[in-house]
Amino acid sequence: KSPYLPNTHRVSGLMLANHTSVATLFKRIVVQYDKMRKRNAYLEGYKKEAPFADGLGEFDEARAVVTDLIGEYEEAETERYLNPDAGKEKVEGG
Repeated sequence: KSPYLPNTHRVSGLMLANHTSVATLFKRIVVQYDKMRKRNAYLEGYKKEAPFADGLGEFDEARAVVTDLIGEYEEAETERYLNPDAGKEKVEGG
C-alpha cells in the first residue's frame, strides 16, 4: 500500500536501471531481431502500413541505433570513457 495514495489499490512497478549491464539486454534483442529479420517473421502486417510500404528500412535504421547504443555502453565500461588521457600513463610509463 502506498503511503502517498489515498486509495487502497496496490502499487507495483518495474525499474530498468541505466548502467552498462543493460548492453547485454540490447545485444540479446539485436540477435533475436536478426533471426526474425532473416526469416522475415512477423513482417507481413507491417508491410501493409504506410511507413513501411516502401520497405522495412525503418527497422534497419532502428537496429543501427541500438547497435550504436551497445557500442556506447561498451565504451563506457573502459577506464578512458570519461578521461581520454587515463591509461596513457600506464602505457608510457611501462
